[in-house]
Amino acid sequence: MNKTLIICNSTNSDLVEYFKCKVNIDQNIIAFKNRQIQLNSNIKHYTSSFMNKAFMDKFVVVDLLLSFYLVFIVLINKVKVVHFTTAHISNLFLATLLKPFNITQVFTIHDLSPHPDGKSKFIEMYNNFVIKYLADEVISFSKNEIAKQEHKQKFKYLPLTGFKLESSVPKTGSKTILFFGRMEPYKGFDHLYNIIKLVQKHQLGYKFVIAGKGYIPNLNELKKLKNVEIINRFIDDSELQGLFNEASFSLLPYDSATQSGVTLLSYAYATPVIAYNVGALGEYIDESKNGFCVEKNDDEAIINILKSSTNESTLQMSQNVIDIFNEKYSIDRCKKLYKEYYRKLNGETK
Repeated sequence: MNKTLIICNSTNSDLVEYFKCKVNIDQNIIAFKNRQIQLNSNIKHYTSSFMNKAFMDKFVVVDLLLSFYLVFIVLINKVKVVHFTTAHISNLFLATLLKPFNITQVFTIHDLSPHPDGKSKFIEMYNNFVIKYLADEVISFSKNEIAKQEHKQKFKYLPLTGFKLESSVPKTGSKTILFFGRMEPYKGFDHLYNIIKLVQKHQLGYKFVIAGKGYIPNLNELKKLKNVEIINRFIDDSELQGLFNEASFSLLPYDSATQSGVTLLSYAYATPVIAYNVGALGEYIDESKNGFCVEKNDDEAIINILKSSTNESTLQMSQNVIDIFNEKYSIDRCKKLYKEYYRKLNGETK
């Protein structure tokens, strides 16, 4: 049987879970991982990165030298497919060294259109180099983003999956709207402010909770609003259950996006979402079943959604979230999709 190598050099907790979902698909998997990742598995696994950051730190030379040894590991294990599951500078070292060999190299690119921040230009350069020179196939979580790409023949669409269902009990929430995640400018803080003001104007009785670490550009203005709680720090996993249990909806009024892990995390906690139709957000919403997707800046549409929401409808939608999550986004769904994908790349039949 041909071997498949799965690599995660990132230490991002969400990306690590995405990686771990795949490593136990079958006995023909080998794993390379960052030294900080704890992997409880019977499969062969090796350290492939000592870096603490994805693109540059003091261990970059160590990773470069290590990549020569890793090529040897790949060859003696007769690996046929290598899957780089996250963006990382060390991927470039190993992928370049493996290029002369008859090995299929697959790269998952989470953000084909990088978020507009200080790293966006570097990520764009990384993406372009990988797509043009290194990748035999590129996995994207967005059909919309694939449609924009020059080298479409290299792309494979696989939906974002592999989340654990954290809450299997439908809920009505407590008329709370949650804005959760790392605070980044592209997440639409001006829109958030306007939506809160509009909800208050219509006296809909909703509380807003803004929770997550990062820079909030209009923090002072948001603090002045009534019925708004701001938790501007890292949110521990132990706190998530309480935040989502209280939420009737998770709100994503983003300026730009590819897909969003916040959407899937909300679903994992049986919480429907309301999002602007930007990037691939709409691809992950079954309209009126597990959430609502409105056009950007159409905040009146959000008001109408909240006006028509009742305890009964929210309870039913929460149940829909659970059902659709189990069908589309669960760990079992992830394993099934990638087991089939790896087998096809290896030329194997079921």
